Amino acid sequence: MQNEIQLIPTPELASLFGYNEASASFYDFCRRTGIAPVPGRRGWYDPKLVRARLDAAQGMTEAMRDAVSKPSLVAQRRARRAQE
Repeated sequence: MQNEIQLIPTPELASLFGYNEASASFYDFCRRTGIAPVPGRRGWYDPKLVRARLDAAQGMTEAMRDAVSKPSLVAQRRARRAQE
């Protein structure tokens, strides 16, 4: 199975951020947070870059993000048992 590169189109990203459309205020928000389209692919955004910029804007470090996304010990045990 190949890993596909997934990019987010501008209208979808604007919607995810709560904008009705890709308006001037959406682009201003992106500019202020450092979110930019993929070079050479105008109108397409890299979700990893978007996540990194949002984390930086919120002052989150990689360790903090890992702690938030790491499943609880109970969830880890349930996942192991489900695989048996």
